Amino acid sequence: MKRAAKVTKAVARSGAAKRVRAELAGNWGDLFFVFVALVFFAITWPTLTETHNVMVSVLPFLSALATWPIALVRRFPTAAWAVVAFACLIVVPTRDNPEYMLGWPVTFHLALATCVAAVVLTAPLRQLLLVVPATVLLMGLNPTFEIKFGWMLGALMFSVLFFLIRWLVLSRRQLATSTVQLARESARSSEQADLRILAEERNKLARDLHDVVAHQMSMIVVQSQSAPYRLQGVTPAIHAEFDTLAETARGALDEVRGLLGVLRSDAESPEVTPVGADQILPTLHAARRSGVDVTWTVSGEIADIDETAGVALQRVLQESLSNASRHAPGGAVVVNLEIGADQTGGFGDGAKVASIEIDNGPAAPDALIAPGTSGGSGIQGMSARVRAVGGAFTALPASDGGFTVTATVPLRSRAR
Repeated sequence: MKRAAKVTKAVARSGAAKRVRAELAGNWGDLFFVFVALVFFAITWPTLTETHNVMVSVLPFLSALATWPIALVRRFPTAAWAVVAFACLIVVPTRDNPEYMLGWPVTFHLALATCVAAVVLTAPLRQLLLVVPATVLLMGLNPTFEIKFGWMLGALMFSVLFFLIRWLVLSRRQLATSTVQLARESARSSEQADLRILAEERNKLARDLHDVVAHQMSMIVVQSQSAPYRLQGVTPAIHAEFDTLAETARGALDEVRGLLGVLRSDAESPEVTPVGADQILPTLHAARRSGVDVTWTVSGEIADIDETAGVALQRVLQESLSNASRHAPGGAVVVNLEIGADQTGGFGDGAKVASIEIDNGPAAPDALIAPGTSGGSGIQGMSARVRAVGGAFTALPASDGGFTVTATVPLRSRAR
């Protein structure tokens, strides 16, 4: 006893017991069919001689031949069916009980039905074309015509039933797989679309920054070169310093053009629409001339808006007016532009900001709206552009059915 206890403890410490439990946990189905095979075998062996004339020495072998294949039906369904069907063929000629109207014992029938169901549910279709007709013909070995016809029809209906179950399970599985794949593709497409939109907006922003930086650097070059002629008392050393400054600015300008200018591929159509704060009012006037019912108010000096902030605000205004024309034609558009100190505290103490709010009402009742809805790319683009310059952006539906877009960007000192 002590030795057995030591062995048990050693096995537990080695982890063998856990591995055995894990192995058994994944094979409960196989264990169930092994149990069923043993039960059928225990029933068949002592009862087979009551209905069939079988030698006692052959009983265990014939009983095992008809029942033990059930233990392997999950892994080898067609082979298990073939062995059971062979056992049925062997036992039919030995029937010697006139009161027993079937060709073989009930356990043989149950074993054969189990194997047929497993084949129909799991085997390839070409094996079904062999197993199902063979089983129907096997049922024809029953002694009387009535029993033959009934069992043959029953075998066929039994096979059809399990084939329908197989089709239903596979269809549901394929539907679930297709749904998951469709959801993944949709998410991937949406993500790619978002990345493409952001990339396009970054490219546009980079081109705009290129124009702004080029303008500022050009101003430095011009001021440096003209300073000796505009200022009095410039010594040769100061003149040389201005020349060096102009040369450095010119080199920096060339480098900026080399880095950001590559975004202007020859295949791209140049943007002919001017951008910047100076174009905000002309854009509003042009929208009114095109038929948009737009009104606006300006608080503060537009001249205080620097180039970077002006580009962002101008793009937001253009996109918002375009969206209003497409999705709410005939609706009133109200634009409020405020330039001044930050009242929210979100940009730091004493920060100066420019805020634009575009509020477009619902479409006119008789307006013709183009079919289809926006995918939101314009809003994403505006948001990316404003946030890229350190601003805040919101776009929300209004209670009256319209839409309100608000963009606030920080200002820096503008070069004069």
